[in-house]
Parts: sequence; C-alpha cells; structure tokens
Amino acid sequence: MKFNLSTREITLIGMCAALMAIFSQLSLPLPFTTVPVTLQIFAVVIISVIAGAKIGTLSLIIFELLGAIGLPVFANLKGGFGVIVGPTGGYLIGYIIMAFLIGYASYKENKILLFIASYFGVSIDFFIGALQLKMVTGMNIQASLAAGVYPFIIKDFIATAVAIIIGFKVKKSVQNIVKKNVIA
Repeated sequence: MKFNLSTREITLIGMCAALMAIFSQLSLPLPFTTVPVTLQIFAVVIISVIAGAKIGTLSLIIFELLGAIGLPVFANLKGGFGVIVGPTGGYLIGYIIMAFLIGYASYKENKILLFIASYFGVSIDFFIGALQLKMVTGMNIQASLAAGVYPFIIKDFIATAVAIIIGFKVKKSVQNIVKKNVIA
C-alpha cells in the first residue's frame, strides 16, 4: 500500500470520514447499555466496499483522529480521546480493521469473498468492542456480550448485507462511468 496520496484520494478520504461522522449521528440510545444503536457498521461496510482498503482504512483513521482531538464526530455528538478509551471505544478501533478487510476483499470483486470478509470484520469488531467494554466497565464477559453484542447482531448483520449489495452496485456504476469517460 503506497502512501503517496493524490488530491483525488485525499478528497475521497475526507468525504468518507465526513460520511462516517454523519452516519454516527443516526443513533438511538438503549436504556440497558452504554452502547447506542447506530448506522456505523453500515457506514464502514459501504465506505470500504466502494472506496477500497487504502481509502476506506485511512478515512476511518482520520474519522477517529478527528474524534480523538475533540470534534463531536462520534455517536451522539461525542468527541475526545476518552471516547476511544471508554466503554464503546473498542468498537471504534474495530472499525479500522473492518475497513481494511472489507476494502481488500472488495478489490477482488468476488461477492462471496466480500460477504465472508465483511462478516468476519463485523465479528472482529464485536469481539474487540465487547472486550474493551468488559475491561473498562469491569463487567464479566457474559455481561459485556449481553450489553454490547447480542442486541446488535441481527441489525448489524442485516445492515452489512444491505451495505454490501448497495456498495457493490455503486462501485460497479462508478467504474462504468469512469470507463465511459476515459473511452469518450
């Protein structure tokens, strides 16, 4: 992965980080957990499918750096390094791994591989998130799974499938437009 970024790539990274911030605000707090229901998983998947590993991963890193310095980009307009090291920070860290896995699989243009990588990425995110939730709050692992994973599995697995399907179609459309403009 080269790190010489073109103006186009820098612009895409900024746009994807902004999209992630917008999708993060579409959230709903749950009364029994500190983990809100958000569309962040959907955003990570769709950004990674469309933008690929490099742009997707860098945009998530920028999104989290913006949040870490205090900009209110995380769910419920929260910001600051405390969010990353807090109860829900493990999920944020997992998004970076998800973006790389999904973005890499999207280059292969194999839908089955993309689904496998996406669900593996979501599972890694759940694992890291539940582990940090456990460590920060002092919950046992069963309680952290009950608060941070179980209520979200169905929603996030459905959101992942929808994001893959939409992302794959958008990516194909963009590629066709680019090919037509290059040929014309």
